[in-house]
Amino acid sequence: MRRTALFFILPVLVFLSTPGTAVSQADAVVDEARERIAAIVEEQLIAPCCWRAPLSQHYSGTAERMKEDLRQMLANGQTQEEIIDHYKAMYGERILSSPPNAGFNRMAYLFTPLMFLVGAGVIFITLRRWRTGRLSRGDSEGGVGPSTDSRHRDRIDAELNAYD
Repeated sequence: MRRTALFFILPVLVFLSTPGTAVSQADAVVDEARERIAAIVEEQLIAPCCWRAPLSQHYSGTAERMKEDLRQMLANGQTQEEIIDHYKAMYGERILSSPPNAGFNRMAYLFTPLMFLVGAGVIFITLRRWRTGRLSRGDSEGGVGPSTDSRHRDRIDAELNAYD
């Protein structure tokens, strides 16, 4: 039984220990890392054919060529920043899917949370005023309602007697 197990396990161990397998595994890891970087860059760039969708979600001829060029640049050893700078030099900052956090563009990053806080404050104050106004009206009407005011009760009784 041991000899049979050794007979099957030994060729597998020899195959795994060969240098070609280790090189192919390293190449697979490098290719996977390049694809991850390419996916990140594709999300950061807008497709220049229509200027509406990120490069990763666009499948026009221009977008496909850009994707191929991007992967070629990564294979040549360029970094993510170098690739983005290359496309910014070609198309300007319009190619970026989100504005850089500098200069006037910083307003986009500051204005959104600020407007969220202002809106939440307006809603909070409005709901608070409605609630306190409703409670104070309910208290004042509850104490002087027809069931407790004798003047109203007498008038209702008189009108009901008139119909009888």
